[in-house]
Amino acid sequence: MEAVSLNANGLRAAWKKGLGAWLDAENPDLVFIQEVKWNDLEGLRSLADGWHVVADLAVKPGYSGVAMLSRRPCGVLDLNWMPDSLRDEGRCIAVEVDGVRWVNLYLPSGSQGPLRQALKLEALEALRGWLQPIHGPVVLGGDWNLAPAAGDVHDPKRLDGTPGFTPEERAWMASIEAKGWFDAFRHVNPCATEVYSWWSMRSGAFDRNKGWRIDHWVTNSPERVQSVDYLRDCRFSDHAPVRLRWS
Repeated sequence: MEAVSLNANGLRAAWKKGLGAWLDAENPDLVFIQEVKWNDLEGLRSLADGWHVVADLAVKPGYSGVAMLSRRPCGVLDLNWMPDSLRDEGRCIAVEVDGVRWVNLYLPSGSQGPLRQALKLEALEALRGWLQPIHGPVVLGGDWNLAPAAGDVHDPKRLDGTPGFTPEERAWMASIEAKGWFDAFRHVNPCATEVYSWWSMRSGAFDRNKGWRIDHWVTNSPERVQSVDYLRDCRFSDHAPVRLRWS
């Protein structure tokens, strides 16, 4: 099975840059999209013709939103762990496929100020509570706006404490790993360096590979992970698509 995750930074803009044609050629079983930036579900389904589409779209037009595309119908799951203050922002949707729960998650960046960072940390705590009692295989993917370790940002000394790379966020990631939730990329690529998923649009960051690895696949069934690849050269937005191959 193959799944692809991408922060599209506006799905219609990414589609115009060739995302739809690329997905048709790649033909993954599941596609996770974050930052749809479109609160018209029927329009989204028309755009992604040939795919079954489920979505959690933001109430605010042109903002946030997550969607999942599949080649066959999926059972949509009702998740209630997200803090109330984030539920209208379109940040989480989940489906079940062949007994596996797949969760598309888009966390706030926290860069807009202390209140948003506090809300992000609240969401992480709520997610930890949801993860603790789970039994059965689960895969979470998406843009978490969180770099788990020093090797996941281009300048860890300077960026330490910046939202997305704070001690609290790194400690949170380490705490769920201690409970059996694996960063799928690091599980199969423990020594990989300078692999990133997002680059600032400023100062030629992409060309100089000054990036952050903030888009992830996380699972409690690491033995089923075959490969995880950050497709750097597929430029549909300021993020790279992340491909998971799963047995």
